[in-house]
Amino acid sequence: MERFTQEELNRFNRRWIEGKNGCRLWQGYLDRDGYGTFFFKRVSRRAHRVAYFLHIGDIPDNMVIDHICTVRNCVNPSHLRLLTPRENTLDGRGVGAINARKTHCIKGHPLNVNWGKRKKQRYCSICQAEKTRALVRKWAAEDTVKC
Repeated sequence: MERFTQEELNRFNRRWIEGKNGCRLWQGYLDRDGYGTFFFKRVSRRAHRVAYFLHIGDIPDNMVIDHICTVRNCVNPSHLRLLTPRENTLDGRGVGAINARKTHCIKGHPLNVNWGKRKKQRYCSICQAEKTRALVRKWAAEDTVKC
């Protein structure tokens, strides 16, 4: 992105208001994910990325901007930080982030890593062995055919 002109800077600054916890809440258009959008240099861009570019600098390729405050329409540059997509996912509150941080199963056994057909999968080999033994016992009890 090229640097801002004074007119663009004024237009950007008119679109946010001061909110709780120091957030600068975007008052312009919000996309379906709740992020502000700003039309800059003939392209519609996410407002928090424009704010980062304006106050901090360029955004390197393969990097994302994370909201430390977790407010998607916040454009306060002190609430924004640069992360890799993986760091951003692991830092999140979604199911993938929660599961990625787990190191032990619900019974306290360490998780093992297994490379499946397409991706890395983690499982508890102790619990899996217990499930297999229980299933084999169940099948043996159900087997009434004497050949």
